[in-house]
Amino acid sequence: MTQRSPRRATAPDAIDITVIICTRNRAARLRNVLQSLTELKQPPGLRWEVVVVDNGSSDNTQEVALSFRDRLSIRVIREEQAGLSNARNRGVAEARGAYICWTDDDLVLDENWLAAYAAAFKRHPEAAIFGGRITPVLEAPTPRWFARFADEWPLTTLLAKRDFGDDIIPLGFADNAVPWGANFAVRTAEQRLAPYEPGLGVSPLQKRLGEESEVIFRIIESGGVGWWVPDSKVQHIIPVQRQTWRYVFEYFQAYGETVAYMERTWPGAHHMAANEREMARVAGGPLSLYARAALNGAVFAAAWLLGATGRSLKSLMKTGFYVGAAQIAAAPPAASRPRAASL
Repeated sequence: MTQRSPRRATAPDAIDITVIICTRNRAARLRNVLQSLTELKQPPGLRWEVVVVDNGSSDNTQEVALSFRDRLSIRVIREEQAGLSNARNRGVAEARGAYICWTDDDLVLDENWLAAYAAAFKRHPEAAIFGGRITPVLEAPTPRWFARFADEWPLTTLLAKRDFGDDIIPLGFADNAVPWGANFAVRTAEQRLAPYEPGLGVSPLQKRLGEESEVIFRIIESGGVGWWVPDSKVQHIIPVQRQTWRYVFEYFQAYGETVAYMERTWPGAHHMAANEREMARVAGGPLSLYARAALNGAVFAAAWLLGATGRSLKSLMKTGFYVGAAQIAAAPPAASRPRAASL
């Protein structure tokens, strides 16, 4: 993807850290994360900036972001090409920092979030990837079934919960020790060589996931090193609209579409390719995948009627997954294409 910015030529070490937040029509939630940025503990001498990428919002996103100019070194960049990957790539093009710290518009940052990353960058100068904790916080009223299973898989995946413990450990895909999009950092030099794929990530035209995981995979695959930063913490605020059976289905439908899309576009050469179980699940034509979706849908309905909530939850997850995979299988074949860049 071509990255458009007059700041592309600016030396990336002009400051230490660029914090990037991509957002679209969520001004009220954006205010919360920006407020938490103003309350961060800052190591002496740390030079950092905030870049808010407004991905075509029609609300008062820019007004909210600019209201923090008296408290933050903040810039608001308008990216009209819709899609999270496009917004991320624009943020990278605009970044002036030697490292990029990524976070989302639906979070509250711990006061040590930035300081913990700054310390990790100094502690591990050889590393390109860093990641921290994500703790979901459920907004009320939470359904009893959702609260009961919120700390168990598959809801922990849907809620983006990430916690590898208190020890500083290497990151990698072998043990699924990989950070997620709400809380991770990348050295700018490596980030510029690994743009985000527009075919992944949420956009008005698709609800795919995994754009950050694919970037992290390419960097690690090329020899990059990553470290867990346990003291870098965020709270992920989960609205009531995401605490429903419908949202469980929609999330895992997006997940199934994501895995099938990657396997179709880059067969055997993406971050999920080593997961033989997932690859087997997306194999087959649309009829067989829809049949598997229907079978799991029937199991979900029966389990739900019997009050077997745990079983119904997992069956609904599989139903959504197979529907998403079937949609990719049923779509006309797209021309194969290389990734955006090779490291």
